[in-house]
Amino acid sequence: MKRRSLKKTNWEFNVIKNIFKRLIILIPPNEIKPYLPKAEKISPDPKDTIYFALALKMNCAIWSNDKKLKEQGHVRILSTAELIG
Repeated sequence: MKRRSLKKTNWEFNVIKNIFKRLIILIPPNEIKPYLPKAEKISPDPKDTIYFALALKMNCAIWSNDKKLKEQGHVRILSTAELIG
């Protein structure tokens, strides 16, 4: 069986890029910045601070299987099993 190349034409790339542009909302860093101090205090892992800041700004949960993140009580953390079930 012949394997399909992962290389995309410019047209294919632009189609995929436009789909992503419609599905993904980019939040400017200056909109997250006010939430960073609280996020730094509540995030159990410093590498996840930016995600906590975004969750605080958007008033939403974080999808993660990292049990350590559930140690705080400010942002809801949902595992894959919780999303499926």
